[in-house]
Amino acid sequence: MRRVVITGVGLVSPLGSDVGAVFDAVLAGRSGVVKVPVFASVDDLGARIGAPVSGFEPAKIPRKYRRSMSRMVQYAVSATADALASARYPADQLGSGRVAVVAGSTTGSPDAMQEFWKEFLETNSIRGISSTSFLRVMSHTVASHIALVYGVTGHVQSPGCACAVSNQAVGIAADLIRLGRADMVIAGGADELSVLSAATFDVVMAGCRGHEDAPHTRPAPFDRSRDGVVCAEGASIVIVEEREAALARGATILAEVLGYGESCDATHMSSPEPEGMEAAMQRSLADAGLSAEDIAYVCAHATGTVVGDAAEARAMEHVFGTEVPVSSLKGHFGHMLAACGGCEILMCIEAMRRGIVPPTLNLEDPDVAPIHLPRLPLPRSLPRVMTNNFAFGGINASLILGKP
Repeated sequence: MRRVVITGVGLVSPLGSDVGAVFDAVLAGRSGVVKVPVFASVDDLGARIGAPVSGFEPAKIPRKYRRSMSRMVQYAVSATADALASARYPADQLGSGRVAVVAGSTTGSPDAMQEFWKEFLETNSIRGISSTSFLRVMSHTVASHIALVYGVTGHVQSPGCACAVSNQAVGIAADLIRLGRADMVIAGGADELSVLSAATFDVVMAGCRGHEDAPHTRPAPFDRSRDGVVCAEGASIVIVEEREAALARGATILAEVLGYGESCDATHMSSPEPEGMEAAMQRSLADAGLSAEDIAYVCAHATGTVVGDAAEARAMEHVFGTEVPVSSLKGHFGHMLAACGGCEILMCIEAMRRGIVPPTLNLEDPDVAPIHLPRLPLPRSLPRVMTNNFAFGGINASLILGKP
């Protein structure tokens, strides 16, 4: 079977866009969560904090493309540029038909949807609706814009399972390469911070409320005080290649994609089940031909919800026992939605390279199953790591990476 590797990385996040510097910020305990004043202007919305991207310059994207792009697409296109540069991938090969794009978002742009429907509902007319509105609203807006900007003529696909998108994208990319349908895949996810995103979690009683006086203390994954999701934004992209082709062109291999597993709880749309999470992890281990003892670190999804974190901890205890170190990165970044998995993949690559397990920010008093939750950066050889993401609808996606 063709082996699958990661050769390039690109990131736009609340803590910056330089992957190494962002990992430094994680180890230093920095948070990208801040007060978001616009949230307070919405009646009955409890959210007051979020993790926005700052300092992003959309003008670096040519206007002929930018005019139909939402903010999250701009993030994705920028992260793709950095990933391609990181991989030193030949630009003249992007249109060969052997390059694919697998990238998605939770929905089309929430801000564009709000703009579109506000104009229509207030006027009962389409007169004021922009001709590019649908191009920002459509569910495959991230993937199609990446393909357009970089001239990709091969397979284009847009997974849409919210928090699981980036892991799904890399899993699909690995399958495309294993099956010989592509030699390289641009894979990842993007989302934007929006009132509508925060409202979604608020309505289902899963969103963090208040804390505007100390935003950096939320979310608090696995902690007894945890009280919900903090929405964030950004984009994360990886360049996934067939190993021999990457080596033949002299690429630097950052990680190998060893296994991928997915499952569906099929029990409840918003309340997760440990059994489904465990099934995804076991399937990724089986796909990689590994056992739980082969995994040196687990990067948890853990968003800071009471039910979700507890269920995930139980699932990890069943699979790994109490010795394998586990941490969540949501305390640093908030929940980047479709981009969270890709961001966590990049942090796992850095963790393997440096031999350091990042701790969970805002974890003071854990009240979950007895898994190993280091409070400080933990030096350790990390030959293989697992990173997990779980989405509404009971969608579970587990990915195993190996150090090259």
